[in-house]
Amino acid sequence: MKTLISRFFGKNKCLICKQKPIRPQYYLDEENVRKPVCYKCVSYAERRAYRKA
Repeated sequence: MKTLISRFFGKNKCLICKQKPIRPQYYLDEENVRKPVCYKCVSYAERRAYRKA
């Protein structure tokens, strides 16, 4: 239920910069949860070895 509410109200934040993701790509964090990363932070996420979802 929480994910359904967050989809409607847009509570997603970039995993790296914590701002609203613009053109997000999704990566898996340490707990294998799918998190958005904005296009500006994609290179940093790849250097940090996050796995692409």
